Amino acid sequence: MEIQTHLPSLVRVLGQVAIIVYAYSWVTRTIERGVLKSVAVGLLFGLGGILSMGDPIRFMPGVFQDARSILLVLTPIYGGAVGTLVAAVMMGVFRYMVGGIGAVAGVAGILIVATAGYILTLLPRQLIGTGWKRSALFGLATTTSLVVLVFLPWPVARELLLSATLPVTTVNILGVMLLSDLLEKESYRIGIQRALENEATLDPLTRLPNRRVLQREGDRCSKEAGTRRIPFSIIMLDIDHFKKINDNWGHSFGDTVLARVADVIRLTARKTDIAARYGGEEIVVLLPNTDMRAAGIVAEKIRADIETTVLMFEQEAIHVTASFGIACSHEPSVDFKQVLEAADKALYRAKAAGRNRVELAETA
Repeated sequence: MEIQTHLPSLVRVLGQVAIIVYAYSWVTRTIERGVLKSVAVGLLFGLGGILSMGDPIRFMPGVFQDARSILLVLTPIYGGAVGTLVAAVMMGVFRYMVGGIGAVAGVAGILIVATAGYILTLLPRQLIGTGWKRSALFGLATTTSLVVLVFLPWPVARELLLSATLPVTTVNILGVMLLSDLLEKESYRIGIQRALENEATLDPLTRLPNRRVLQREGDRCSKEAGTRRIPFSIIMLDIDHFKKINDNWGHSFGDTVLARVADVIRLTARKTDIAARYGGEEIVVLLPNTDMRAAGIVAEKIRADIETTVLMFEQEAIHVTASFGIACSHEPSVDFKQVLEAADKALYRAKAAGRNRVELAETA
């Protein structure tokens, strides 16, 4: 069996593998982390393996080679244990359904390669290296699929060893190195893009969204209030005596206070609420689909949690408080800016009335 016979199919296999990177990029941008991302990567790589089995290198009836090993051995890196299991099950079931004398061997090969790839991810990075070294090692791991030749009749196994081992092994190693390089570059690019987006939308001290995000989400809520009559509320809060905190304990401790208050708000506010640093020691919480009464409950809980928070400066325990103003979009014509101004006025009254309290905006 001549190697030249398989060159067009080998090129197609590499082409199929390269396309995976575009779909992976979409998955990574859409789903940042967690089990859901692992499942999505597993589904993607599993589907890629199934599609590659639809256009394989055929050595003899029921015995063929495709890109499944390339995808399988890399799945643990990008999809973890869950993604590897998903991809292996998908490919294994499909290969068994295709049938032929190599069906059992094919399923066994899928399980062996997936296991080999996962074991490599458990090894220390110092041992497996990075970059091309790691890619080559994972590529060599695809040769574990040769173990499945023991499942085939000896004449068939002997023919495959003599005619197909070298081209298949070469393509698998090159395919792993190519796909791994593309995926790594795409992951790096997405990471840089996310870092830039965070810089543009997050306040570096509190790690809360900045005014740009608040304005965008506020305009969206204002539009819903006008078209669908869905109310939204705004909580504006200001740390009490913040200047005195800076004067007594220094600006560094003042930054610590502001960051801790932001943490309290992040933990206490509802998942649908959007807390943003508005400026200085002022923080605004936007509450979509929330009326004044419900916003008052949220504000009071935040106020109480801030009051009970203990901060240590050297050996001294320090308590801080905050004042709150709340406004709600009672009428569709009231836009985000007007509601924000009403909350600011309510905050001013809270501070004038003694601080560490919640005040509601005056209604006409």
